[in-house]
Amino acid sequence: MNITPRGCSSIGGELANGMEECRSAALSMFTSYGYSPFNPAMLQLLEGTMKNLHRKRRGRVIALNSPFGEPCCLRADITISALSYMALNHAPEEFPLRLCYSERVFSSPRPPKENIEDTQVGVELLGWEGLGSDIEVLTILLRALDSLGLTEAVVVLGDASLFPALFADLPEALAGHLTECLEDGSYYEYGKTLADSRIGRDRKKALSGLPWLKGTAEVLSQGRSLFGEEALRPLSAIASSLAALGYAGRVRIDLGFIRDLGYYRGPVFNVYSSPGGALLGGGGRYAGALADTRFSCQAVGFGVSLREMALARARGCPSSRVMIWAGPASPDKALSYAASLAGRDVPFEISWNQDDTESKNTAIKRGCSWWANIEGDYALVLPSCRRVAISEIGATGSCR
Repeated sequence: MNITPRGCSSIGGELANGMEECRSAALSMFTSYGYSPFNPAMLQLLEGTMKNLHRKRRGRVIALNSPFGEPCCLRADITISALSYMALNHAPEEFPLRLCYSERVFSSPRPPKENIEDTQVGVELLGWEGLGSDIEVLTILLRALDSLGLTEAVVVLGDASLFPALFADLPEALAGHLTECLEDGSYYEYGKTLADSRIGRDRKKALSGLPWLKGTAEVLSQGRSLFGEEALRPLSAIASSLAALGYAGRVRIDLGFIRDLGYYRGPVFNVYSSPGGALLGGGGRYAGALADTRFSCQAVGFGVSLREMALARARGCPSSRVMIWAGPASPDKALSYAASLAGRDVPFEISWNQDDTESKNTAIKRGCSWWANIEGDYALVLPSCRRVAISEIGATGSCR
């Protein structure tokens, strides 16, 4: 009997294992940088959420009533919950506040997608302290991905603060439509709208090249004539710092990239599993303001999909799971060896099956990389069944 509605997922097996490994590694990285775990409520009051969401996301909110009759919605945005939590529990002199989370978010899907839920892991640095904060969260993100073996992941940087000044001389309706085209990635519509407009030829020509100002950090020099050197200084500083930290090959610039203009107020970014890979998530610097309150601060953060991280990791990394065959061994010996693997952060499963062939077949079906005979003091590399010393387990074939 199926009790899971359309748009929702019950996840188990290797994908669930992969998501848990990603969650654990990411949160471990975040907390090592001083980010405290945060667990937001599943329901959000509808009125406050709608006031604080970007206009393009309001139509995707999933509304319902709480058992107390309050109009609510399923958690649509973790950032809003983080800001509300800080406003209610912390005074301004306590800024900055660093929070990290691993929680589900809900929204009506945009075709062709059908999922209404996604589990995100991320951070919020509330009380932004300058460019160092932007670089901090990007470094944490890349380090977390590296720890999971996603060493080809790339960050695409843009800056939402560039566009109000860029379009300031255009008619309001035209500026608004061009902005929407860029937000949606509708570059054909952007070009057509610009071509049909009545602005001067030189201005039209300058703006028409905007969607193609993308590539490595060198593209910043090409954008100076359009934006000016001072406006591009934040992106230049971020790219330079990430390069100094060893991430030069992992950074791309897209000067036509906008996300939720008006919500984000500075550098924004998307992160992909590889240069041509899946979108994992994104974030940026935003105005941490709550409507109908006096609370306001600058903030920066990101959220990435655990599911997409786990799928990307599975595509690029072999499993490192060990099947410990405990059939002929005493339970205490098997569990002692299991504890030694746990101490080295090596995932495992114990097989108490007395038949070694059945145990091996189960290990292969489960996608294990190793089958360990602790009584015989040897291991098999799966699925080839090549025999090696048991001490080699965890030395190769792991993405972490």
